Amino acid sequence: MRVSKPSPQILVITESRLSHIGSMALLIVFNAFWYYTLMRLEKVPEGVRPFDHLLDRLSAEPFLWLFVLAPALSVPKIFNSLWIAVVGEEITFNGMTRTVLKNQKRLAGFDDIAYLQIRTIKGEDTEHILTVRLLRGDEIEIHTSSNASEIIALADDIADILDVRVVRKE
Repeated sequence: MRVSKPSPQILVITESRLSHIGSMALLIVFNAFWYYTLMRLEKVPEGVRPFDHLLDRLSAEPFLWLFVLAPALSVPKIFNSLWIAVVGEEITFNGMTRTVLKNQKRLAGFDDIAYLQIRTIKGEDTEHILTVRLLRGDEIEIHTSSNASEIIALADDIADILDVRVVRKE
């Protein structure tokens, strides 16, 4: 993520294309290794097609379907990373036009915004999610990070432009 301020009333947040390419590549490699290991593709008998070996293995051990379908949950993340890697993602807070834009498309007006929210999710790794909460109850996710000071600084910069309060939710 890169934050730039071309003028005192404009703040632009740009997602790193390189990090999304890395994320996407890592997920693809992990899924390939997962399936290769799970299906024991290294033990395909000679003369048997890998797909037939896979079907035989799944019919002999039906519980494996759970493990076959589990990596499918990462498919939306792969496509999202691919989209950002190709098209890019840029969120602009424009104080002159009083709009929030994502890739030059209007998401909300400043008058539609209730407050900024920093949500902290504690677990093995603590994660901080910065969102813009709208008056109608929707939210716009701005950035997620494990670095609390980065999120707080970003929230303060955005709050200065939007002229709203920052609410912390743990």
